[in-house]
Amino acid sequence: MIRKANVEDWESISSISARAGYDDYINKEVGIAYLYGHDVYVHISQEIDGFIKLEPLDDKSLWFSGLRVDPESRRKRIGTKLLKFALDHAINNGYKSLRCMVETNNIPSIRLMESFGLSVVDKYFFFSGGIDISYFEKSYSYSGNYANKEWKFDSVYETVYSQGNRQVYLHAGRMLYYTVLSGDEFKYTDEGSTCAPESIAPFIKLQPDYGFKSGYIFEMGTSHRPDNL
Repeated sequence: MIRKANVEDWESISSISARAGYDDYINKEVGIAYLYGHDVYVHISQEIDGFIKLEPLDDKSLWFSGLRVDPESRRKRIGTKLLKFALDHAINNGYKSLRCMVETNNIPSIRLMESFGLSVVDKYFFFSGGIDISYFEKSYSYSGNYANKEWKFDSVYETVYSQGNRQVYLHAGRMLYYTVLSGDEFKYTDEGSTCAPESIAPFIKLQPDYGFKSGYIFEMGTSHRPDNL
C-alpha cells in the first residue's frame, strides 16, 4: 500500500533515512520539516519500508526526490513500486514529465532509474560560492535549459542576469542558488551555491561543493507509458 505521509510517520521515515547507507540530508539536515510544503508518500508492507517526495514544477513536470527504501526490505521492488506510483500520479494529474536528480556516483540509483525507463537529459556540477552579478542587467528571459530552484531543476524561469555572453539565473530561496547558463569569465562571491551544466562547468573557478559535486538529471515523458509498466 502507498499513502500520503503524516506527522506520525516521521519516526519511521527518519529511521529509514538514517539507515539508507550514507549521511542523509533528510534525517540530518532537514528533519521533520521534510514532510511540509509538498507531498511525501510512504510504502507500507507490514510497516513503512520506503518513501518518496513529489513536487510540481512550473514547467508542468513532476519532480521526485528522497526515494528511500529500508535496507532490510531491498530487492523487493519497493523502489520500482514508488516510481510507478509517481508516474501514475504524474499522468493522472496532467504533468508532462517525471524528473529527478541522482548523484553521479550513486550507481544503484542510476541503474534503478534506467531500468524504469528514465533517461539522462543533462549533467550538472555544483560549486561552493556564488557569481558576482552586481554589474549584470536583469533580462527576465526564459530558457529551455534547466535551472536550479533549491535542488529542483525546472526549465521555466525568469530573473536571468546578463552581461555580454554571460547569463546567470538566480533563485533567491533559503539561500542564493546561481545557475550559470552561458559565459566563461566571472567574478565570484562567497555567498550562495552555484551549478553549471557539464559544458560550462570547466570555466567556473569555484571550489567544488563538498557534499554533492555532480549529478545527472533524469526525465521521463508521460505521453507514452512504457509497456512493461
